[in-house]
Amino acid sequence: MRSGATRSTRDSLSSIRRSALQPEQQEQAKLWEEIGHANALKFDGESFREAIEQAIELGGASAERYTELALQTARRSGMWKRMPDRTLAESWLDRAFELAQPGTPTYSRALAAAALWRKDETAALELHAITEDAGDPDLRSSALAALADVAWSEGDVDRVRRFVEERLSLLPDLSDPDDRHFALMSGVNINLETGRLSQARELSLRLQEMVAGLTPHHRLHGVAVRIDVEAWAGYWETVRELTPSVEQVVEANKATPCPANATSLLYCAAAHVGVSRDEVQRLEAQADAHRLEGFESHHQMGDLRLALARSDSGALRRLVDSLDTRVFASIRRDPAAYLDALLVLGEDERIEAEAPELARPGTYVEPFALRALGLVRRDSDAIRQAVARFEAMGLDRHAAETSELARGRGREGERKEP
Repeated sequence: MRSGATRSTRDSLSSIRRSALQPEQQEQAKLWEEIGHANALKFDGESFREAIEQAIELGGASAERYTELALQTARRSGMWKRMPDRTLAESWLDRAFELAQPGTPTYSRALAAAALWRKDETAALELHAITEDAGDPDLRSSALAALADVAWSEGDVDRVRRFVEERLSLLPDLSDPDDRHFALMSGVNINLETGRLSQARELSLRLQEMVAGLTPHHRLHGVAVRIDVEAWAGYWETVRELTPSVEQVVEANKATPCPANATSLLYCAAAHVGVSRDEVQRLEAQADAHRLEGFESHHQMGDLRLALARSDSGALRRLVDSLDTRVFASIRRDPAAYLDALLVLGEDERIEAEAPELARPGTYVEPFALRALGLVRRDSDAIRQAVARFEAMGLDRHAAETSELARGRGREGERKEP
């Protein structure tokens, strides 16, 4: 604590001396702050960091500058070609709290950074309470984003929906278009999670329209969530129609790496299986060129979909054996594809062990888990429940596929009888 106080005093004295002796440096520092903020808005993380660090060099340490470093890093992880070392980012956040005065707008922004970066529920709740009185929709949105993330990690779908819907209600008042686009993405995700495909599609279309005038990275997110919705609804012909848009935006976004570059192309490749082998190979090669180290679990979902479309049991075996099944706690990792892969591989024991936990009532994955269990157990009641859930969600293609699979298993069982 003493060393922190000493450092704070030293930085403050240095800042005073800079201000007294070289006032023009303070003006230059403010200009670098503006440059840094502009670079964050256009998703150029390296230039953002360099600009804010230049502002600190010229104008001295301040709560505002360290808060800007911490908050923009937490809000815009996609702006980094290589994420800053976590220890460094934590040090920015620590300095922000060390220098910020409680009750100030800067302190509230530091709370937002802590809530988002650390998934700090206490900080998020404190910020949420502050913004109830202060009426700052931008900071309230950050609090709600963090609270929703915590609820996601706990599997509390009802709390996620409550926080996301409150955040969506703020859309007209949010000043940051990046925040608006993330709010809509969250809306798509929670509607997918709960099997509300029509609502998810509506929000994905709104998102595509909203990001049209933003950066290529934002436009990639727009088309990527649209691909997710159509693929999970079973409308692969729509995914094929969207493929040129995906390729165009991935090419435009190549300067800003994102796991959605490769994963979206893999879904497009899967959509072309049985239509054009050349297109499948071309799209898969493009996807391979955009894979990112550290994001294997994202790409594996696209790999699973492609292997399923090809009925490639060898690829499915390699994927299933290498997957960390903990990733399937979220819809954002496509657990339905995993369950279908287990069915194709005849992994009855793994289905018995894992499907019950995935069969969470009121979720998109529930009927897939019921289907897997019903087929493995030859349980007609579970099959009927799966078909009914699919139909209730408007997933008629999945319902028809389930009935056909059940008939196929029945015929297979008949053939096996002595």
